[in-house]
Amino acid sequence: MKISQKLFLAFIGLTSIVLIATLSLARWSFDQGFVNYIHSLEEERLHTLSNSFSSLYGQSGQSWDNVSVQQLNTLLRVFSADPLKLVTNGDRKLPPRPLFVDAIKGVDSGPEERVRRGPPPHLRDARKAGPPRRLGPPTSIYNPAGERLAGDAFDDIDGSISMPVLYNDEVVATLYSNPIFEVNSISAKAFAKQQLWTSIWIGLLCLSLAIIISWLLARVLLMPVREVVKGISHLSKGNYSERFNLDRQDELGLLMNDIDHLAVTLENTRSAKNRWFADISHELRTPLSILCGEIDAIKAGIRPFNQQQLTSLEQEVMRIKHLVDDLYQLSLSDVGGLKYQFESLNITQCINETLLSLEDKISEKDIAVSFTADEPIFITGDAMRLRQLLANVILNSVAYTDSPGRLSIDLITEKERLLIVFNDTKPSVDASECELLFDPLHRQDSSRVRRNNGAGLGLTISRNIVEAHDGLISARPSNLGGLCIEIVLPLQKES
Repeated sequence: MKISQKLFLAFIGLTSIVLIATLSLARWSFDQGFVNYIHSLEEERLHTLSNSFSSLYGQSGQSWDNVSVQQLNTLLRVFSADPLKLVTNGDRKLPPRPLFVDAIKGVDSGPEERVRRGPPPHLRDARKAGPPRRLGPPTSIYNPAGERLAGDAFDDIDGSISMPVLYNDEVVATLYSNPIFEVNSISAKAFAKQQLWTSIWIGLLCLSLAIIISWLLARVLLMPVREVVKGISHLSKGNYSERFNLDRQDELGLLMNDIDHLAVTLENTRSAKNRWFADISHELRTPLSILCGEIDAIKAGIRPFNQQQLTSLEQEVMRIKHLVDDLYQLSLSDVGGLKYQFESLNITQCINETLLSLEDKISEKDIAVSFTADEPIFITGDAMRLRQLLANVILNSVAYTDSPGRLSIDLITEKERLLIVFNDTKPSVDASECELLFDPLHRQDSSRVRRNNGAGLGLTISRNIVEAHDGLISARPSNLGGLCIEIVLPLQKES
């Protein structure tokens, strides 16, 4: 399965889960809110009933003994209609106000006359027609002593909705009604079903919109990924000149920049490899051509085979041997094959011993060396490899410094590191080419060219030795007019 398909399915799956959860919670919230709305209507109905019973209580001489059970039941049944509908009597709406109040008509005939006269005509008509079918919840009225005056009996009165009947701020009775947990009316079910289908259609519409957006997002988000795949395909085919032209600041942009850097590195590596082979061929061709020429001259009798010719042949063979040894050392250092035995050593003594072993070559080139450090400085390293490092750097200065010349060696300690600075006299190297001195077989076009039989691998091997000691080596133009090589090594940690 492609990434675009996985990304598309991930978007759709996430959207579906969120949509289902949202619609389910919305449906649950609607059901709970609808029931709460019914409960509020029920409380309003009980409040209307409370006012009616309060008026009836006042009209009956402030005693429930003067009110018949039939009157109470009739009043309960009239106000027990479906709470979702208006309470009606035929086509006429019943007034939401207390019943049996003569003051509404502006008449006050006294409590005896009101009791004798009985309920209003619409209640008498309702009594003659028989008790209406109750659509609302069961309702009962209890006196303050907890005795049921009228209405339905309750098994659990504590779990019911209650409403006090107040007369002159005194509780004269309490109305109880069963709470509604599920609406069973036809209109309520139709409304709930309509809301359910509306939610379903909204969900399908949102899902369709999510599918379209997910498809577009998958294409847009994977566009740079396709560019990355295309770029890597070019690299795998050896085409290192392709570059990304997209300016992005996100993670894909960083990846593209890294791939561009990798392409540049691979291209430089390929160029270096080709140059490496050409340089090695050139280094080997020169002494081999000389050997072949001298051997042909001896065979043809042009030159006599004597000690002088033998010495000349030996020099060319030693030059080839020196080049092969350097290549072998370089290959070992590149792959980490050089063995190191780290120990505590005095770098000052190590430099003095190296200078003493190279005294003849330094004197032969008429190079004055100044190194006057007598204080011992201890580092952790391999003594043999460090002497090889020092010898390579010193011989490089001796080989490329005009006679008479001068070489200065200074030791500088800074916190936890040691700086070994080599400064020589003319000729110098351009600052732009200083770092290239550590490349294998690097050739310069300036006056500081190779003047001995070396192959130009000494500084390359030196850099590998320094890096093996967790150090740094760099080159720059010297203030003496020549080249400055600086080596940074960590000092020995005090135990």
